[in-house]
Amino acid sequence: MFWTLVSAAGVLGPITGWCAQLFTLRDCVRTALEKNPELRALRYGHDAAKEEKIKARAGFFPSLDVQSLYTRYGEPQRVIPAHANNEPGVFDRDLVDTALIGRLILFEGGRRRAAVRVAELKAEQSLWDLTASTHDLVLNVASVYYKILQLDQVLRATEGSLDALRAHEQLAHHELDVGRAAPVDLMKIQVRVSSLTQKLSSLQADRQVLLVLLEKLMGIHPGEEPFADISGSLEKPAVAWISQDQALQEAMKNRPHIKAARAAVQAAMENVRAARADHWPQVSTFGRYGLRHGVPYDADSSLQGLSHEDTWAAGVQVDVPLFRAGAVRANVRQAAFLAEQAREQLRASELAVRQDVERSLTALKDALDRIEVTQSAIAVAKETLRIEQEKYAAGKNSINDVLDAQAALLQAEVEYAQAVSDAQIAVLERDRAMGLDLAQRFQ
Repeated sequence: MFWTLVSAAGVLGPITGWCAQLFTLRDCVRTALEKNPELRALRYGHDAAKEEKIKARAGFFPSLDVQSLYTRYGEPQRVIPAHANNEPGVFDRDLVDTALIGRLILFEGGRRRAAVRVAELKAEQSLWDLTASTHDLVLNVASVYYKILQLDQVLRATEGSLDALRAHEQLAHHELDVGRAAPVDLMKIQVRVSSLTQKLSSLQADRQVLLVLLEKLMGIHPGEEPFADISGSLEKPAVAWISQDQALQEAMKNRPHIKAARAAVQAAMENVRAARADHWPQVSTFGRYGLRHGVPYDADSSLQGLSHEDTWAAGVQVDVPLFRAGAVRANVRQAAFLAEQAREQLRASELAVRQDVERSLTALKDALDRIEVTQSAIAVAKETLRIEQEKYAAGKNSINDVLDAQAALLQAEVEYAQAVSDAQIAVLERDRAMGLDLAQRFQ
């Protein structure tokens, strides 16, 4: 079964097996936020980072385990240790010792608190990384979407120019038959028709490549879901102008990259505190309650001695680090170096954000200026083409003048479509550079 994909630009070709599903920009963004595999992977990473906080906080609570030990000796061993001199005993080669063991760390030099704080900051960092990737994905989807709309407008302009040339070609045939036109005029028109036909084919191929890229960003699997195409029109954006100073202030306050870098710096400083905790002793308490007996288990006391015994023990343990061959100091220095590295990365992020803001504002102003210029150029080119066509019909110019005027009109329309597309993308780039939530506007 074959379906034909028809867009504003015309027939693009047969698509096997699936009918095209049209997406607006909002549909594209929503689908990408839901299905893009790279974004989904980052979400799972953020969920994993949140679980790390629970693991770190567990260090403040006691641990409780059941431990069971079975041992077979080469020679019979006393099942229950003697509790008094000359106490009879029971001997067995098989021994089972089962106990409930609890342990609680009382003091560790601040390591646990630092570990909790690091886990919290890592989760925060992963959240801001996820947010930044979300903004980047929305910008990429919108950029491809507007590029396709731009190609659609260029395709329409090219098809219009091609239709006009074919009309000239028919007229040139008639004028050649009656001797009013030279054969070279018809040849020039045919060369131009051939050139535009090839350009039209190239534009359609470029559009298809962009559609495949859009499907990739949206997380659509070819062959498993309907073929994606877009709907919409390319229009000049309504822009609320923001000064460079205000944009920079918003960027430094809201940009996810900056927040992630700041969280990384704080986490690195907490790692320094955790490394310094190795200089301190560790104090912990423990408790144990269990049952020790031979195999098979005999619940009755033997006249020769105890065959089983309930045991318990409790105590406090202190571990004092005396010598680590310089490993503790090296660990502290390493953590300090990593903290300095994080600070430099934060500074690099701030410089990059400043560059993004300045570049996006410049690109937006340039695109808006080009829109105004190309709009005027289109009006002038249309009037010039009309005059040249009338002069050619009156025999006052050559076909070259008409072809040049038509090429100038097509170029002006292409440049206008480029300017409008660049302006739409520049608005999103500016908002992303300022740290605004791009996904929210498409909810």
